[in-house]
Amino acid sequence: MCQYIGIFYEECNHVRFKLHNFCLDLFHELQRINNPEERETHALPFDPDTPGCEPYALFDENGLPETRDAPGTGNVLWWVINLSEVCPGCEVVRVG
Repeated sequence: MCQYIGIFYEECNHVRFKLHNFCLDLFHELQRINNPEERETHALPFDPDTPGCEPYALFDENGLPETRDAPGTGNVLWWVINLSEVCPGCEVVRVG
């Protein structure tokens, strides 16, 4: 399972995930597509079909990320709570 760092933007209540660590399934798939022989036999872009590689987390009734460390609560290692900025998508809307 891939692991992520979650960024919660309090100003706009949006969440962004940054990849922290590849899982072995995704790592092997990336190695496969870098192999010239394998690249010729499989179409690109690739779909690793590993649902555990997608970021997932639990949120409470207020929309805030759950920070408890229990099995099944997600693959986000830790959260960064950004109190002073909006997410990059909202920043583009503000400026544009």
